[in-house]
Amino acid sequence: MTKKLMTKKRWGILFTVLLCSCSGAKKDLTTDIGTMAEADRLTRKEFYEEARKQYFRIKTEFPQSPLQVEADRKIADTYYNEESYTAAATAYEDFIKTYPGRLEIPDVLYKLGLSYAKQMPRTSQRDTRATSKAVDVFTRLMVDYPNNKYMTEAQEWIEKARHQLAEKIFEIGRFYERKGQYDSAARRFAEVADQYADSPLVEESLSREIQDLKRSGQKEKAEEMAAKFLEKYPHSKFASKIRK
Repeated sequence: MTKKLMTKKRWGILFTVLLCSCSGAKKDLTTDIGTMAEADRLTRKEFYEEARKQYFRIKTEFPQSPLQVEADRKIADTYYNEESYTAAATAYEDFIKTYPGRLEIPDVLYKLGLSYAKQMPRTSQRDTRATSKAVDVFTRLMVDYPNNKYMTEAQEWIEKARHQLAEKIFEIGRFYERKGQYDSAARRFAEVADQYADSPLVEESLSREIQDLKRSGQKEKAEEMAAKFLEKYPHSKFASKIRK
């Protein structure tokens, strides 16, 4: 191939690219459909803030549009996609309140649960309010929509979040132990066993509750609990501690 022919070919490719770019730049923001198309295009380009402006325009400038519901959903999605999870959670909650009977609700509940799950702290020592909300939302999804496609993942998130909540209460119990406030410590360990019976921390929590009851002068209750503990966990590594 000659150099001249190669140059012509390159210019041809460039012209085609420019032509496509120009044609793709055409947009009609005078209609709800055109505005939605532009917003979707911006979303695909990951220009979420600009996309959100166009979705909001559908709500404000085309109040009778049948695309209102879709715009609301996609506004929430833009927040989620840019990892603004607090704003996303608020938007998804608003959607659920505004459109309670919509077919999209299971999907929206799932994204709402994820919005809270993504805000869960790395350690239980920090604020776990988002953790509690994740449990609530995913539980609601499973109870209200038992045949939804997110069941397995929702259950996994619930288990992860509940473990973190159990850890937090356990650590509060340990804090009271170190302070010598054994009655308060025992109540926290009892809370772990009562509220998070499926937690791997239950066995140790019960053993610590028994020890702290003894330390706080509640010997009779401690001995009664110890008998039940040893019956349930006959080979427990904590058995020697509660016998003291």
